[in-house]
Amino acid sequence: MPNHRNHAKISFFAAALVIALVTCLGTAVSAERKKRDILLSETDDARIGKEAAKSIPAQMGLYEDPELEAYVDKLGQRLLRGVPRMGFNYQFKIVDQFEPNAFALPGGYIFISRGLLALANSEDELANVMGHEIIHTAHRHAAMQQALVGTGPLAMPWIRAANMAAYGRDMERDADKGGQALAAAAGYDPMGMSTFMRQLAQLERIRIGTVRQSRFIDTHPGAGERAAVNAARSHEIRRKNVPGLGDTRTSYLRRLEGLPVGPRPEGGVFDEDRFLQPDMDFQLRFPPGWNVSNSTQAVGAVSPKRDAMIFLMADQPEGDPEQAAADFVIKTSQEFPVDVARSGPVKIGGIDAWRVELEGSGRASGVSANVTFIPYRGATYRITGVSPSIAAKSYTGRMLSTTRSFRPLTEQERSNISGSQIHLVTADAGETLEELGNRSGNTWNISALAAYNGVFTTHRFEGGELVKTTRTEPYRRPAE
Repeated sequence: MPNHRNHAKISFFAAALVIALVTCLGTAVSAERKKRDILLSETDDARIGKEAAKSIPAQMGLYEDPELEAYVDKLGQRLLRGVPRMGFNYQFKIVDQFEPNAFALPGGYIFISRGLLALANSEDELANVMGHEIIHTAHRHAAMQQALVGTGPLAMPWIRAANMAAYGRDMERDADKGGQALAAAAGYDPMGMSTFMRQLAQLERIRIGTVRQSRFIDTHPGAGERAAVNAARSHEIRRKNVPGLGDTRTSYLRRLEGLPVGPRPEGGVFDEDRFLQPDMDFQLRFPPGWNVSNSTQAVGAVSPKRDAMIFLMADQPEGDPEQAAADFVIKTSQEFPVDVARSGPVKIGGIDAWRVELEGSGRASGVSANVTFIPYRGATYRITGVSPSIAAKSYTGRMLSTTRSFRPLTEQERSNISGSQIHLVTADAGETLEELGNRSGNTWNISALAAYNGVFTTHRFEGGELVKTTRTEPYRRPAE
């Protein structure tokens, strides 16, 4: 979650009500919206993709590094030369997401996460992944998937972007095959698709039991099996000889020096169920066992059954919380029919705050929410808990406990927040991976160090190889 100076523009409460209605109560998206979002032609793809892409900066954030952005775009444009017919104006962007991820929206909007850039070990691997996403767009897989499931794929664009494009297995195989062909036509090794998938599967194995977010592997099933299939296919694909590519591994790795890995402290970090925001100077504790998530717009958690959620956002300047609540109710009632069950002052960490409890009415009936407004350090924070009314009693206590946990960070808590960046190290001859990690001050554990470098934990170097390690340093908030 960013500094509150970047105010959010999307009503997250409205989105939460939609989630509750659609996932908990089975309410369908309106017929009018479905009609508007049907992907009948490339023109529809371009229009709807453009609309959906607008939500990406607010929801996920774009990673701002002009040199790296230009590099990714240049690679994407090179791959496009192999597309038989250019139906879209393709754009390639880096999202500020630490999980390895890549996704394509209709109309040519391709997004690569900085986490994926950190995991890849060569330009060959990145080219294959980007080629895969280009094929999804060029072959209009979103339209095909829509026809199969009978619903608009972008009826809720920000949710679509958050969960990524989920395609059938045949479409994934098609994108793998086509992506390898695009990479080979641009001079890259099609084996890169297989090696990247193996690294992805290796990283996933060591992360089992940790908090899960949407990842490339989640919507691209069978990574191990597909890695084997892609490896076999790579021997059948003719690779074009393109002068000037050089050492695609070394040149790629050198671009990663200093790339942040893991959550960036300025956006806030999780310590198990606690969320710590050093720039905005607050912390919040979510219910144990809930699935937590942090975006540029809000930080929140979803219940294990996915039938309740609670989130915090700061989308307006500091002011009278009662007035903020009244304005919120008016705006919300314009989007969804709701009734005010209760409204009154509360104390949150010694701060005079205001809470309003809402009940859905009409087509939104069956949804309950409690919304608390807290003026603090230049912003008015809004903490919203929403669930189906039938389950409200079982969740209200946990939601209010989360709200009451809002408070400033202590100096000790702040001093424990750190950030990590990639640091390249040259291996010595005969050196083991563990020895290199110890020598370089690497802060990844041995399993992560192996996964991010595409080797086994017992690997021994020949000497001269560039190796990705991490450096971790305490976070220092920029001067006001």
